[in-house]
Amino acid sequence: MRKTIYSGTNAVSASNAVNKAIALRVKGIKGKIAAGTYRASNELRNASLCILRGQRSGRVYRIPFTKKKYTASAQGESPAVRTGIFRLSWGAHNYIRKNGTQFEAVASIESNIKAGKYLLGDILENGTRKMAKRPYKQKIINMAMPKIREIFKNL
Repeated sequence: MRKTIYSGTNAVSASNAVNKAIALRVKGIKGKIAAGTYRASNELRNASLCILRGQRSGRVYRIPFTKKKYTASAQGESPAVRTGIFRLSWGAHNYIRKNGTQFEAVASIESNIKAGKYLLGDILENGTRKMAKRPYKQKIINMAMPKIREIFKNL
């Protein structure tokens, strides 16, 4: 019976081969996660375009400096589209953080439109003392989540 014991350079080269194989596998997984995160952020943006469109049931106003009119959103409805700037301002953002041996994938959308010194999206979502809430964030998440789950399920 023959017994081979690895020592010296053989053990080092075997260890290097295993490390390279693991690094290559991790890189491939990270690439798939990055692609899935990108697709998930696009699903969130698509859902925002759907939620932030359509007719609302609030008061009818005249658009300033024009003769056109629009219907504002009522309390509890998603924000109405007056000019479309807020609706189209949402950009997809995604990134991956590595924490030791774990990855955290973040897919999000953001709008940087401000009303004064505050973000317009936050004002609409939370309301003010003079304006009732116009919640839309959870509606966007609820609409996009089934497709996002499917994306990561199929990675």
